[in-house]
Amino acid sequence: MERLKINFKGRVQGVGFRFHSLRIATDLNLTGSVKNLYDGSVEVYVQGRTENIEAFIRELDNQKFVRIESKDISKMDLKQNENSFEILY
Repeated sequence: MERLKINFKGRVQGVGFRFHSLRIATDLNLTGSVKNLYDGSVEVYVQGRTENIEAFIRELDNQKFVRIESKDISKMDLKQNENSFEILY
């Protein structure tokens, strides 16, 4: 198990990125959250099995209308009792 904070930059707002993140995370049994930031980037906290997180990132990289220019990834402490992935506003 691991928890990452990922800041995605590029064409990631206005293209369904948060909703795709929610669907993919749910399919992969990941928990966390996704949120648009004022600078045009998207902040994701994702927690689960390492191979599922890697699959999550690959799926986001391959979305049709999304263009990820960079990803800033930081390891975080696990968040106990987190049981879902949600979109934050």
